[in-house]
Amino acid sequence: MGPQESSETTELEVSVSLPSKTPVIDCEINPFIDVKSPGSQIVPVPHSLACNWYREQFTCSVHHGKLSTFQCVSCVELDLPPKESYHCSSRCFLDSWKIHRVRHHNAAEAVCRNLTGNKQSVRELRSSGSWPAFGDASLLHQSAMVVEREGKEWIKVGSSKAYVPTMDDVGLRLRLESAAVDCSQGIHLSPVNMIVTDPVITPPSAPHRHMVQIRHLQKSSDDVVFTVLSYNVLSDLYATGKIYDYCPAWALLWGYRRQNLLREIIKYGADILCLQEVQSDHFENFFEPQLAKCGYSAVYKEKTQRVYTGKRYVSDWCATFYRRDLFKEIKKYEIEFRKTALSVVEALKPEDRNSARIHLAKDNIALVVVLEKMQKGSTTDAIQTRICVAFYHQANTHISANPKHPDVKLFQVANLVNGLEKIAQSQIPLLLCGDINSLPQSDPHTFIVSGRINRTRAREDDSNGIYQHLKLYHSLCLLSAYASSCQSDLGTKEPVFTHVTRDFCGTLDYIFYTATDMILEGLLELPYLESTEPSLPSPIWSSDHIALMARFRLKRPSRWRPDPLPLPLNPWQ
Repeated sequence: MGPQESSETTELEVSVSLPSKTPVIDCEINPFIDVKSPGSQIVPVPHSLACNWYREQFTCSVHHGKLSTFQCVSCVELDLPPKESYHCSSRCFLDSWKIHRVRHHNAAEAVCRNLTGNKQSVRELRSSGSWPAFGDASLLHQSAMVVEREGKEWIKVGSSKAYVPTMDDVGLRLRLESAAVDCSQGIHLSPVNMIVTDPVITPPSAPHRHMVQIRHLQKSSDDVVFTVLSYNVLSDLYATGKIYDYCPAWALLWGYRRQNLLREIIKYGADILCLQEVQSDHFENFFEPQLAKCGYSAVYKEKTQRVYTGKRYVSDWCATFYRRDLFKEIKKYEIEFRKTALSVVEALKPEDRNSARIHLAKDNIALVVVLEKMQKGSTTDAIQTRICVAFYHQANTHISANPKHPDVKLFQVANLVNGLEKIAQSQIPLLLCGDINSLPQSDPHTFIVSGRINRTRAREDDSNGIYQHLKLYHSLCLLSAYASSCQSDLGTKEPVFTHVTRDFCGTLDYIFYTATDMILEGLLELPYLESTEPSLPSPIWSSDHIALMARFRLKRPSRWRPDPLPLPLNPWQ
């Protein structure tokens, strides 16, 4: 451990637990270490923690019972499995060269195919100078390097509390040794605690999802074309082993899921990101700084209700990110459905108000952002005016999930859309993205796409009588982007699923757009249900929802179109 052992009686005990016994490369292991005085509640004496991480030493790839002393450099450069590159001695390496070089040959040939894009022969590649010399016998004495050997089975790889596994650790166990140490004298105040992990693993990669072209239109430099992604990323507050016991523990850890989610989001490369269930501390400490590095600015709305996690109070947010080189924020609207319900409650009979207030007072929110396309280069006055008034409006929402409260869902959706209708009077194209928590052909879905709900008859789901006080019609021409997908359900015309758990498989997420202002050009293909087995989340997909993405082109406004009205101060008042 480094610090000298104490000759006095041990005063402290150190207990260590890992979030998961299975480490994953590139995912930080941050153990929970508790120091206490045994048999009492006395606050531990001043101390620091001494932590060291060790990795199992590689054994010889030929003689499995012997530790390695040589590593093949060519294997490393060709990204072959690390275990195949280690040998116990130079003689072992030389004796196995004939077999070993075959692996070089096959791997190098694959590298060349990737570089050239076709199946050229080795002879052609050598003659063109494109063939790496990994398989040449002349490299026999150059392709190995000595591995430092400490004469034991464990090699020290870190000396801090947390550790991030690398490719060198794959397939090997890690060991953490920790002890409480006197701050001033450097002597141990506790025995050394040792905990050993399972072998480090490399996670599976998700299947690639392509953009499917819906329409082929002639491009113009003046056209405004953009992509928008909607994704419920599953807040860590809800990602518990009790709920998702079918998912491996390591794949549920936020340290793993956040990296997997970020890779997926960045890979899609959308111009606008609409993320739901973004935990407040994860927005501040991860999503915002990481996506800022990729050129995104952020707008967010926090729920009013917070939950204590044992360390801090957190909540989950709606967060919208946009490429700052393409858009700038003009206005932001924040909707708290708890507050907008008050006007409906006050319209009810006095004896019904208290129960309706409790029933409607759900902590759901919506975030509405008006964005303007940034201008590049010089344009004529006409084009300048046409693009500047072509505001892009996006509503990112997370609607109540309780299936027993369909009236609450309809109230929230109707309330949101009615406000958007007022904004649309400013001649702004509208997008409504998010987890609507309603199935296709349900009342909220029908209201959005058809523009009205029949309320002439008594409704069993309207126990509080709120429907008669709602404006259940609108004039917006809202279409569902994925209703035109070739993978849609033939009955509903929506995707077969966007949310999959052990107990549910169906569509809850949508991208709606005003067809009078925008043309749908492409959609991100939907994954096959087989790729989500057994359910979501999984090691491949790190949320219980799938991401949706669409590419749009703004229609050019007519020349006779009147000047737009100014944006309303608050459409929900």
